[in-house]
Amino acid sequence: MEYTVENIQKMLALTKEGKREFLDNLYQFLNENRLTALDYQRIKILSTAPICPRCDCEYVTKAGVSDGRQVYKCNKCGYRFRETAKSLVYYSHKYYLLMDYIKCMLEGKSLRACAREVGISLPTSFKWRHKILAAIQGLEGGISFSGITEADELLMQYSEKGRRYKTLEEKEKAINTVHPNVAVLVMTDREGNLLFKHTGENRVHNSQIKEELRRRVSEKNLICFKPNDEFTQAVKESPSKKVLVKSQTEKILVRRKTKGLAVYSVNIVEKKITNFLVWMMRFRGVATKYLQNYLMWFVVMNKYLKGKVESDIGRLLNLSSHDRWAWERYFRLIKLKY
Repeated sequence: MEYTVENIQKMLALTKEGKREFLDNLYQFLNENRLTALDYQRIKILSTAPICPRCDCEYVTKAGVSDGRQVYKCNKCGYRFRETAKSLVYYSHKYYLLMDYIKCMLEGKSLRACAREVGISLPTSFKWRHKILAAIQGLEGGISFSGITEADELLMQYSEKGRRYKTLEEKEKAINTVHPNVAVLVMTDREGNLLFKHTGENRVHNSQIKEELRRRVSEKNLICFKPNDEFTQAVKESPSKKVLVKSQTEKILVRRKTKGLAVYSVNIVEKKITNFLVWMMRFRGVATKYLQNYLMWFVVMNKYLKGKVESDIGRLLNLSSHDRWAWERYFRLIKLKY
């Protein structure tokens, strides 16, 4: 085990190319060394200083061993915890099956099919999917764009799929309630960076667009967008260069000016939206409160994964192990009420 820990800690200090090669072989490496998702999560967390999951205090001390695992105590609030508390594997009694479950997810199998193949219940299959998806939500903060950046909005129908009603009256009220569309901001560039972000109801608002532009683009970017009052006002106040793409005719004129290069258009972002909608059809509807999980899943598939199941298992495990508070994020989500 010490040899394995040393190897993985060396991996964490590798160059980008070295890490890519290691992650491609991570699943095979863990299997050969008889390691589980829990072991990998522990190693990832132990590569940094322990932090109290209750108060975020870094002043913690070792407080004995329980079931062969180190226990820590917070010097500020007195909370006792293990290194994997509130992480992806927290409260996962069958953690040794988690990599098999990730494999089923990457193969595009349904919740029932995943449960049947891995050997877990359907509720556990649902929980594991959303634990993994909650764990990758932290990657959204690091998304930024360079060069030519395209922006658009996607409107989707509100959904309460899976909701359980306590009374018949509650069900009738929910059925008769008319909900506004759900708005999603979509941005991408020519380098493959991608953002799908659920922003609220009806449409993406000016203030939301401005905030995302402030966080993710610079004055060196060139932003392409379609005629839209909210986008026009937000982009106008951005220090970046702007190109308003009004019609297909204008795209053709721009191509001629740039010697045949289709530089200024929103073709790529429109294609990403189309691909996303086609991909979502396999789920036969998603509850709106879980929508951001699926938006980020699509982003991760397009940005970080290679489309090769064996290598992507290790990559997705590594990404979902980054967030040491993944369980807390998941717990807040499932407690959201309609």
